[in-house]
Amino acid sequence: MRRASSMIELVIAIVVMGIAMMTLPLMLEKVQSSNTFAMQQEALLAARTQLGDMTTYPWDENSLKSNIVAILDVNSTITPLTLQRDSNTSLRRVGHVFADKRRKFFDPLEPNNAATSPANLGSDGGDIDDIDDFANTTTNLLAPILAETTDTGLDYKFDDLNMSIFAHYISDAANYSLQDMATFTFPTPASAVTNGSTNIKLIELRLSGTGLDNNITFRTYATNIGESEILRRDF
Repeated sequence: MRRASSMIELVIAIVVMGIAMMTLPLMLEKVQSSNTFAMQQEALLAARTQLGDMTTYPWDENSLKSNIVAILDVNSTITPLTLQRDSNTSLRRVGHVFADKRRKFFDPLEPNNAATSPANLGSDGGDIDDIDDFANTTTNLLAPILAETTDTGLDYKFDDLNMSIFAHYISDAANYSLQDMATFTFPTPASAVTNGSTNIKLIELRLSGTGLDNNITFRTYATNIGESEILRRDF
């Protein structure tokens, strides 16, 4: 007898192939969704890494002078001015411990270390030496598939994904009451100080583009508290 497929076998084969063809678009959509999610997570990680890198820089370029790291004299008009010098000649704020190797202001009586105010926000000619020099910059995370000599970006595949950085001074006034502390919320760019400088810088990093479902914003705060010297034992 000659072997051949029966009609029922042919119908079953057609049904199986039809089901496979129907599920193929769903499988491709799932793979695409997974890839998009993975790239979004990489973009978030890149943004978080950039934010962490920025916070390793000095609070202000003027914080470093004559190999000394100190608190700066801001020209804030916000009251109360509780974070300013205790007096014109004092090296400390109210509440600071009067002892060596503690955070303190530059000495206004020494010509080389006179009282110094923060520099302007943003880049100062491309020399990145403080936290806000990254401000007003936008980096595109797309790396086109080109020759290595002409590749740009950070090796991402979205058609449009940008990382923008901004810096603001925000209010440093506080009432220091327990009730206010219990309801305290960190200031946002909406409360940015437009005139003068304060003791708190807000650094904002925004991810935007067609590769994201929604724009994503990271914020970090840096304060003008100076630094203390490393304690070491003399032998």
